[in-house]
Amino acid sequence: MSNKKYEEIEREIDKLKAEKNKSSVLSGGSAAFNIAVELVSGVIVGVIIGLFFDNLFDSKPAFLIICLILATIAVFRSIWNKYIKNNGA
Repeated sequence: MSNKKYEEIEREIDKLKAEKNKSSVLSGGSAAFNIAVELVSGVIVGVIIGLFFDNLFDSKPAFLIICLILATIAVFRSIWNKYIKNNGA
């Protein structure tokens, strides 16, 4: 491969790396917003399902606590898989 072709490929790689870094900086705020929305919505869904089962079986705090714990675990697992495990090192 000629030296000129090699330099052209290097410039293209540098250009792509710069674009990737620029886009990751801009998406940092949206990733934080997505994590916050997932946390809040997951907890709300857990509370709603827990209250529904508590009213259905007339066992006031039991299902609320169980569903809240399960929803929180599910949300943290989802966040771990989406943002930390796939984007880490």
